[in-house]
Amino acid sequence: MQTYILKRLIQAIPVLFIVTIIVFSLLHFLPGCPAANILGEEATGEQIQRLREAMGLNRPIHIQYLEWVGGILQGDFGTSLRDGREVFPTLMRRLPATVQLVIASLFISTIIGIPVGVISAIRQNSLLDSFTRIFALLGVSIPNFWLGLMLILLFSYQLGWLPASGRGTLAHLIMPAIALGTASAGLITRLTRSSMLEIIRTDFIRTARSKGLMERRVIYGHALKNALLPVTTIVGLQMGYGLGGALITEAVFAYPGIGHFTYERLLARDMPVVMGNLFLFALMFILINIFTDIAYGFLDPRIRYD
Repeated sequence: MQTYILKRLIQAIPVLFIVTIIVFSLLHFLPGCPAANILGEEATGEQIQRLREAMGLNRPIHIQYLEWVGGILQGDFGTSLRDGREVFPTLMRRLPATVQLVIASLFISTIIGIPVGVISAIRQNSLLDSFTRIFALLGVSIPNFWLGLMLILLFSYQLGWLPASGRGTLAHLIMPAIALGTASAGLITRLTRSSMLEIIRTDFIRTARSKGLMERRVIYGHALKNALLPVTTIVGLQMGYGLGGALITEAVFAYPGIGHFTYERLLARDMPVVMGNLFLFALMFILINIFTDIAYGFLDPRIRYD
C-alpha cells in the first residue's frame, strides 16, 4: 500500500507541472492589465507603467513563471496585487468554508442518490423507476446557479425560512449545499441504478437467492456492496469537481468561501490569488483521486496494490 501511494504521488508531479503551465499561460494572456484595474480608469499611461514595474509585470513571462513555481515549491504563493497580503494564508482562511460546503453537498447527494438508485434498480421499469430517472435527468440538467436563485426566491424572499447569503449557522449552509449537490445526486442515482442492475443479474446473486436468503440481505448485503465501487469513484470525482463548481454557487449565495473570494479577485485580475487557488484545487483533486483509489481496498478485499 505504501509503495502504491508513493508511486501515485510521484505520478502527480508532472500533472501539477502541466497545470502550472496552463494556469499561468491562460491568466497572463487574458485581455486587460492588472495595474490598470488597480489604478482605475483615470490613471495615466505613465502611472500604469510605474505600477507594472513595481509589480514585476514588465519582466519576461518565463522569468515570472519560474519565480512563481519556485515560490510554490517553498510554500510561497506570492502576494495579492490588490491588498499586498500573502496568498497562501489568505486562501487557507477561506478554504474551510468551501470544504464544509462541498462535504455538506456530497452528504445530501449521497443520502439521496444511493437509496433512490437502489430502489429504482429493484423496481426496474415501474412507475417509480420512471420518476426516478426523470429526477436524475433533471438533477444533471439544471444549472446550479439557476437552482440557487430559485431557492433564494422561494425559501428566503417568499417564505423567509432561510437566509439568502452569508455563513455562520446551519441555516446558511442548507440552500448552497442543495444547489451544489443536486447535480451530484442525479449522477449518483443514475450510476447506482445501472451498477445495481448489472450486479443483481450476476450468478452469485442468483446463488444467494437460491439459498433462501432474505431479499433485503441479498440486495443490501451482497449486491449493494459490490455496486458501490463505481459509485465511490463518482463520489470522489464529484468532491473534486465540487471544489471548482463551488465558485459559482458561492457567488450566488455570497458565501464567504475560497470560490467566492477567487471570483472577486478574477474580476479584479488579481493573478497571484487566482493562480494560487487553481493550483490548490488541482492539488486537492489529485489527492482526492488517490484517497478514492485507496478506498477501493476497503470496499473490496480482492483488490491489491502492487
